[in-house]
Amino acid sequence: MGGNFNTEGGGVHPGKPIIWPTGKSASAPVSSTPQSQTAGGARGIPTQAAPTRPGEVAPTRAPQTAAPAAPAAPAAAAPTIARALTIEDVRSHLLNIQVEPNDFNTKLASLMLRNGVELSRPNFVRLATMLQGSDKSPAMQESSLLLLMKGIDSPQAAKVLGQYFSQNPGLAQQFGALQQAVGNLNSAMGMGKGLLDANLVSQLGTLLSQFDESFRNLSEKATGNKATVTRQTTLNDARALKALLAGVQDKAPASNSKEAQALSSALMEFHGKLDGVMDNMLAQALLSQPGRSEVNYLYQQIPNAMTTPPKDLEIVVKRDGEGKGSAVDPRNTQVIMSLETTNLGRIVVSLYIKDNKVYVVFVFSEKDYGEQGRAAIAREYGDFQKKLSDKNFSITGYQVKVDPAMSHIKSYLIPMLSSLESVLKRIDLEA
Repeated sequence: MGGNFNTEGGGVHPGKPIIWPTGKSASAPVSSTPQSQTAGGARGIPTQAAPTRPGEVAPTRAPQTAAPAAPAAPAAAAPTIARALTIEDVRSHLLNIQVEPNDFNTKLASLMLRNGVELSRPNFVRLATMLQGSDKSPAMQESSLLLLMKGIDSPQAAKVLGQYFSQNPGLAQQFGALQQAVGNLNSAMGMGKGLLDANLVSQLGTLLSQFDESFRNLSEKATGNKATVTRQTTLNDARALKALLAGVQDKAPASNSKEAQALSSALMEFHGKLDGVMDNMLAQALLSQPGRSEVNYLYQQIPNAMTTPPKDLEIVVKRDGEGKGSAVDPRNTQVIMSLETTNLGRIVVSLYIKDNKVYVVFVFSEKDYGEQGRAAIAREYGDFQKKLSDKNFSITGYQVKVDPAMSHIKSYLIPMLSSLESVLKRIDLEA
């Protein structure tokens, strides 16, 4: 496949060096190709080539200036030493930007560097502000940093996304629980007909039925049925229903009767389940916000009705470029699908699309699943080719991998450098 299908989001940051507050790189990976640079920037100082290996002193070259009238001793050039970035470098830089270099701040700064985020005081303050009042857990740090990369600095948004990352709620399971809560609320209203106004009960019953139907439609979306149901439509319906429920709770009589207690319990249960679904969809909307190219994608989680019981299908589609004006180019993108299967565990399927040509990578969580999956893919490969051909796409090849870390969609939502010390380099000028 050559260079056309390089992984764009798979756990290794796509080649960006450390970004220091000036916006210019103060570090760079060591290259085997000599690159000239000017030491000190003063006229007449000899240029020097970049070292070819860490620790190697670069050779100097004669300055390309007009010949002097009389021979003069050449100026001594400072040797360039390339070495791995260390935690002490991070602490020193935090002091330079007036941030206390304690353990937590150092880890947070390292997380910024691994994502290629500019380690400036304004960025660090925005990140720390989003974490204020939270448990500052790894999930909260990741969510706050991801939002920063998308140009969002809302503590409330960080909380919603942090809960999504830490709890990993499944929409299929949430929909099932909410549908059960709908049934319980209908039963409670039937038992206590005299507790609420009859018109209010009738209106609420109608809305609950419509909402229940929208859940069923959304659950069937993965099979291609009733695909007009959207996340925004469901969110709007949920907000309207939540507002109505608030009115019902206000009008519910304060009573110790069995019927009143059953109604109050059913209302509280449904309210909690509805909040969970809304937070899930809000998190999906946040993840789909545009941002830097590494995190500029569309994300959606939908119940997969093709499994019994329904499990979740997660889809990531890379946008072209970055920022609000970016869009999906169907002829040049990457589509990542994560699905839970009954017999093969969780699988991530990455499709690298270039000019209607597709290269596919299947990632399994365990070796046994990988071997079974390899055999199943080989059996179904011809049919897969035909289905894509019917859509004017051709498969150029595929690969099967076993990688527990990369078999989860989160690794593609927050791409990072694998190791701060081993991947990033810093250039030191020593006298």
